[in-house]
Amino acid sequence: MVLITYITGRSILKENPAEALRNKIPSIKGSNLNITKKGIFKKANFSTKWNIRDIFRNKMRTFMGLAGVSGCCMLIVCALGMLDSMNFFVNLQFETLYNFDYKLNIKENLSGDELNNLYDKYGSYTSETLGIEIKDEDGKRESNNIFVTDGGNYVRFVDKKNNIIDKPNDKGVYVTYKLAETKGYKIGDKITWHIYGDSNYYTSRITGFNKDPQNQNVTMTRNYLESLGIDYEPDSLYTNVDLSDTKEIKNIETIQNIDNLKEGMEGMLSMMKTMLVLIIGIAVLLGGIIIYNLGILSYTEKQYQFATLKVLGFRDKQIKNIFIKQNNWVAIVSIIFGLPLGFYLTDWLFKTAIEEHYDFGASITIKTYLISAVGTFVMSYLVSKFLARKIKNIDMVTSLKGNE
Repeated sequence: MVLITYITGRSILKENPAEALRNKIPSIKGSNLNITKKGIFKKANFSTKWNIRDIFRNKMRTFMGLAGVSGCCMLIVCALGMLDSMNFFVNLQFETLYNFDYKLNIKENLSGDELNNLYDKYGSYTSETLGIEIKDEDGKRESNNIFVTDGGNYVRFVDKKNNIIDKPNDKGVYVTYKLAETKGYKIGDKITWHIYGDSNYYTSRITGFNKDPQNQNVTMTRNYLESLGIDYEPDSLYTNVDLSDTKEIKNIETIQNIDNLKEGMEGMLSMMKTMLVLIIGIAVLLGGIIIYNLGILSYTEKQYQFATLKVLGFRDKQIKNIFIKQNNWVAIVSIIFGLPLGFYLTDWLFKTAIEEHYDFGASITIKTYLISAVGTFVMSYLVSKFLARKIKNIDMVTSLKGNE
């Protein structure tokens, strides 16, 4: 838009003052006229032929309209799509990956008997998180963590397309997709690591990748950890036993149900969601301004042609239909471009602006696309209807004599 405005303004400034004050009469080429005499256009009605010729006569203005309305649609898709994506992220984490009702945080240094007592009451599905340091081939070290799972189907894993996959096997580790992309890991590569507080280094083969929306880490099974000679000391226990009336459990630090965990995550995202609602409002307002300004530009440039049509005997209603029809065409084509552009903008924002330990892209619902498409078209149509009312007030003498 800025580039087009600059080019247009520069071309006007190069004109003589007398030429700049005249209404612009569109230059007509034979090829622009002949297009409506061929093929399917030959049988089209007058308004369709007129609009096709006008579009080819004013390519820059048409392009400007397409860019502006596409931008409006793209902004609405992006704003609503970001809200969709945030909701999808929460559902993925707490409905797909987490398949339990309660998470119990186990106290440290429990004896085997104390752990067995917990297992007898609440099941033996557990996990452990270890702080580690990974050393690359150049000797550079970076902090991370290993999620050791013995949680059965209570803790699940997904691939890049959010489909549930098997947990890691007992011969290696999984690495999250985003961490693999950042470090250039491939299946079959080996990583060297050690647990904080333990100087022994271990080398593990990468046997697969998994997607984790909020932690970019390494995952292994309990069996694999123990095969390295490391003791498994669980810090979390997952259960579906009803603990709604339980306030305290011996040897358990905290009791978290899935709703509490979900509310905690939504609380973290609430500020972002508030900003997204604000962006939605700005997108709608900005879209309306863009479409209105483009409509004004389109109407002003066509005023001379409309005056000519009036002289030729066309009624105001017919001229209004011609004006609205072309704007509707521009809106429809713009929406076709704007919808995918909105998706790619949303996906780009999530992948570049979100902190590196998060991994989720655009996930936009059909409802959002429909709202964006219908909203953009209705906005464009209403602006066209409003501007079309000006046609009956065209001063034909002033419009037609302005070029004398």
